[in-house]
Amino acid sequence: MQKAKASRRFLILATVLIALFCFAAQGVYAAQVDINTAAQKDLESLKGIGPAKAKKIIDNRPYKSVDELSKAGLSAKEIDKLKPSITAGAAAPAKAETKPAAADKKADRKAKADTSKPADAKKDTKAKKEAAPKLAPGEKVNINTASKEKIEALPGVGPKKAQAIIDSRPYKTPEDVMKVKGIKQGLYNKMKDHIAVN
Repeated sequence: MQKAKASRRFLILATVLIALFCFAAQGVYAAQVDINTAAQKDLESLKGIGPAKAKKIIDNRPYKSVDELSKAGLSAKEIDKLKPSITAGAAAPAKAETKPAAADKKADRKAKADTSKPADAKKDTKAKKEAAPKLAPGEKVNINTASKEKIEALPGVGPKKAQAIIDSRPYKTPEDVMKVKGIKQGLYNKMKDHIAVN
């Protein structure tokens, strides 16, 4: 009789503990913020994320994984601290009416940057662009294995596109590079004679 009571108590206790664990686990997952869909206020509620970083996160969407927050300027250390609180769900499909707004924001940022830089700073930027490494005639870059610097030497490719090319590896054919955001037929035509995939 006492063994039966002890068994029942154990079962009740085990059931209660399992239920508590399930509710706690649901709370943890429910509290995660999806970096692809969260509003700016939700991102700002994360520890260490203020209005400026939240805006950068939104501007650099979509993210395939949480680690891609580095493209929004977050350090690896900051990303590691945020990982328990965030997730990178499926990106929301882009609406046609939001694209012009994004283009306006980029134009506004560019205009602000142009007016805030002194003339000497503009010359320095131009000099840096001119000093970018060039490919030798007939030289080909293997986009599956090349360094970021080597990919930047391709015509029309800067640091952001070079990183996007690296992030989208591997490529089966040179034409696959057009799957990278921002690389369309025109840019591909400029670089096709300089890229290889083997």
